Amino acid sequence: MTHTHALTLASAPATEPLTLAETKTYLKIENTNDDTLITSLITLVRKAAEDFLCASLITQSWKISYDKYAPSCVYLPMGPIIAITSVTVFARDGSSSVMAASTYYLTSGNRKLVFDASPIGHRIEIIYTAGYGTSGAYVPSPIRYGMLAHLAAVYDGRVGDRDIPKQAVEFYLPYRGVRL
Repeated sequence: MTHTHALTLASAPATEPLTLAETKTYLKIENTNDDTLITSLITLVRKAAEDFLCASLITQSWKISYDKYAPSCVYLPMGPIIAITSVTVFARDGSSSVMAASTYYLTSGNRKLVFDASPIGHRIEIIYTAGYGTSGAYVPSPIRYGMLAHLAAVYDGRVGDRDIPKQAVEFYLPYRGVRL
């Protein structure tokens, strides 16, 4: 039986994995003419990297919603998982109850949430926190170098904004999650 669900970003990262200064150093840019463009490209490249990696680079919250019931084992697509924030069951009348943390657990790989009994209700919402940490210092260096290579290629106009250059892919591959 399939379970339909929706995955949405509940809270965006507070910062980016790359700073403007380190990106400009990588690009060998000394003026401020393109600071706004480069800042927006950092965000664009982070999002592309996260999509490719199936991972959250900087700490952020995600929400998975299910109609009627959630499966007993829920794959959490945007790791690495830091914590389950809440599991809330909503009734048709709009009332809600938060499930006790003792009724579910993360598997040893921290990618699946397992319930003692599948939650049933009008809607079930799972909110979890994922990411390598609160700053770029926690993001593995190969991912950061891949982002810099991707950003340089977009900045120079060699690739489209969603096309990931081969060099970046090679940096990303060891960290890529699998979508199920």
